[in-house]
Amino acid sequence: MDVEPGQLVKSLVGRDKGKHYLIIGFEASRVLLADGRIRSINRPKKKNPKHLQPYRCIVPGVKERIRQGNLRDTEVRNILNTFLSNENCYPDYLRDSSDRGS
Repeated sequence: MDVEPGQLVKSLVGRDKGKHYLIIGFEASRVLLADGRIRSINRPKKKNPKHLQPYRCIVPGVKERIRQGNLRDTEVRNILNTFLSNENCYPDYLRDSSDRGS
């Protein structure tokens, strides 16, 4: 599964099943996730990428802000709230073939 910083994901397994996160980085074979509330930028959740459902929403400009280290928890919360209320933000498996480039 290809995921990248700034992409929205949903947890499929574990105590946090059903929660939405923003990918903020990678560590070894784990994905670092933040929700801006319980899991802040300074204390991200480490999760196996197999246990995540990626969304096709990738927030523009966030990758650069993460790299620079100036993304704040309030921004993460706003991003999650905005994109999850957006009807164009679907899980990867719901994309039609025209979105996949096939």
